[in-house]
Amino acid sequence: QKVSGYWHTLATLTRYCRLRTYLISARNHGVRPIDAIHAALARNPWLPPTTTA
Repeated sequence: QKVSGYWHTLATLTRYCRLRTYLISARNHGVRPIDAIHAALARNPWLPPTTTA
C-alpha cells in the first residue's frame, strides 16, 4: 500500500513493479492491459514472443 508518497513495504513495491512491467510489456506488444489481466487470472498469462538469436 502506498502511504504519503512512499511505499509502505518493499513487498508491496515489488508487486506493484512486477504488475506494472507486465502490463506495459503487454501493451507494447499490442495486448490491451485488461486482456493481459484476464489471461493471467485464467492461468494462461500473456507472454512476449520468444526471439531467435
